[in-house]
Amino acid sequence: MVNISDVARAAGVSKATVSYVLSNDPRITEQTAAKVRKAVEDLGYTVNHAARALSVKKTMTLGIISPAYHGSYLSALFGLHMYLLSEQAAKFGYDTLSICSDSGDQALNKAWASRKVDGFILMDVSDDDPRLSMAASLGAPTVAFGSPLDSYGLDSVDSDFPKAAQHTIEYLAQEGHTEIILLLWSRSIFRRKMGFALRFRDTILEQAKIHGITAHIVFPEDDESDPSVTIAASLRDYPNATAMVLHNESATIVAPQTFADLGVHVPDDLRVVTLFPKQLFTSMRIPFVSIDIDVAALVETAIMLLLSRISNPNAPMVRQAFDFPMSLKYQ
Repeated sequence: MVNISDVARAAGVSKATVSYVLSNDPRITEQTAAKVRKAVEDLGYTVNHAARALSVKKTMTLGIISPAYHGSYLSALFGLHMYLLSEQAAKFGYDTLSICSDSGDQALNKAWASRKVDGFILMDVSDDDPRLSMAASLGAPTVAFGSPLDSYGLDSVDSDFPKAAQHTIEYLAQEGHTEIILLLWSRSIFRRKMGFALRFRDTILEQAKIHGITAHIVFPEDDESDPSVTIAASLRDYPNATAMVLHNESATIVAPQTFADLGVHVPDDLRVVTLFPKQLFTSMRIPFVSIDIDVAALVETAIMLLLSRISNPNAPMVRQAFDFPMSLKYQ
């Protein structure tokens, strides 16, 4: 069986250095860490979690806290995030504990008091999220996966939705569009004050005004609304619109078939721009211009931020927003 000494010899470092790398200690250079990770992968080394937890006085488990109910809009996307979070954590010898609760602040408090986890990642973060203040008051290492207005001093990671909105409008303005449809997340998402939806909506309306573009906002009523019905109704209501922006994954998925059923040809009849996960966009071959959201990059950053925070609780706060590129590959 491969042990830590074997990894150290293969990487040309000490056993202590291997241990530091596996614990994501920030004192280790990236060059050294890369050698150790390569040796781990080449040798097929796996961490003895029980022994390591006893030696470093850690649980070697990360808590992922999310609402108990996501609705049809967020379920598939949430599953992708959960899978990638668990996969990334495992690379550093960590397990993940999914904590699904609509009383997330109390669930966080209970998990931290019982020392079930070494830190938390908060999913589906809203602007008035009580989990943020709870984590901050407990001093628990925590990363907010989202873009709240106030993160209470916690680290956070998300797509840069204001930048995505700016890129979208600039692209449409360059093409000469003066009237567009914005098909956004459901009204229930906005009532919950979800930061990703609010930041994108507010910025795209500001940018549309700057560029002299009339933007018609369309919201599905709730998470269970049929997006194909919403798309068809918006085209009937705004027949002069020459472009549609989809910030709604469910609508993006059904849109190609909906347009085909309606006899709408993209992009000849209607320019369509969407924000969509890169990992799904390629396999589904969505035939629209897209801001490719790289969920894997977001997840990797979230895990690295949390492990760094566990290692160094007093480091300065980090808020990282990814400005993802626009893709034209299927146009």
